[in-house]
Amino acid sequence: MQSLTNITLKTIVQKQVKWKAKLYLSALSTLVILQIIFCLLLFDSGSGSSGHGRGNLDVQFSIYSLDIFLMVSAFWAFISATLFTTKAFRTDDLSVISSRTSSAIANMIVIILYSLIAVAIMVASLYLQLIVVLSWKESPFILDDLIVSPTMLMVCFSIICLFGALGLLLGNCYKGTATIKVFTTIFLILSLFLLSSKSVDLSWLLMLPNLLISLVVLVVAALCFTLAIWIASKSEVSRS
Repeated sequence: MQSLTNITLKTIVQKQVKWKAKLYLSALSTLVILQIIFCLLLFDSGSGSSGHGRGNLDVQFSIYSLDIFLMVSAFWAFISATLFTTKAFRTDDLSVISSRTSSAIANMIVIILYSLIAVAIMVASLYLQLIVVLSWKESPFILDDLIVSPTMLMVCFSIICLFGALGLLLGNCYKGTATIKVFTTIFLILSLFLLSSKSVDLSWLLMLPNLLISLVVLVVAALCFTLAIWIASKSEVSRS
């Protein structure tokens, strides 16, 4: 029989990951519902549309891609990761032996796992949209690539991971010390100001190859995850 004092952080994290992965399944259900809703809403226009007309001739183009589904998944990841750090979810941590650090690490692993599943849901949503369009529309349909490239899937995964990491970091910041909360608020205000003033130009990132983009985004996500765990480790430890 193993005593509580001999249980390692690795064992605690493993138990929490299994617990949280099952507990947070409602978040995946929410994503599926959101993707289906946007699939139906974008039935006519797709991710983008344009029109050209001259005289009696009117041509309308609709583009169907992963863009909108990725935006929905990224927003979902940010909100879900932030909610994972709220009091309601922290109360569920008391069902197993836990600490702020082990909980943050387990949340990180669950977010990464859910990001992989979110990519699969995105692709399934796109194909569902294409099937509906092919079944109900009589307009000419041109398939650019039937299979989504692995590098594009990697980019989608990295972006979802990044937004999940940002949500986890934000949530942990606001349950840290008063100093961390003040610095977080100032950082958010400055970030919003810079983004609104277009002082930060990220167009160079979009010009990089897909694999390189995903690596850059994953590095930033890893830094956010690390910072979130560090802040959690500085917070008060809670045990059941």
